[in-house]
Amino acid sequence: MKSELEDSLDTTAAAQELRGKREQEVTELRRAMDEESHGHETLMHELRHKYTQQLDHSNEQLEQTKKVRCNRI
Repeated sequence: MKSELEDSLDTTAAAQELRGKREQEVTELRRAMDEESHGHETLMHELRHKYTQQLDHSNEQLEQTKKVRCNRI
């Protein structure tokens, strides 16, 4: 009976150790995911800003072209 109790305690200790390792891994994965998410959000913000600038520039060129055409006619 004492042997069964010791085996049970060993199993419990191993399970707790395994759970602790899994929790640590989950914590590390969450941190990595948060960092990746932040990096992605930053990249998307930069791309939107760049897109807006390019669109504004294209609209300005279009307006200038329209003005030049109107002046030629």
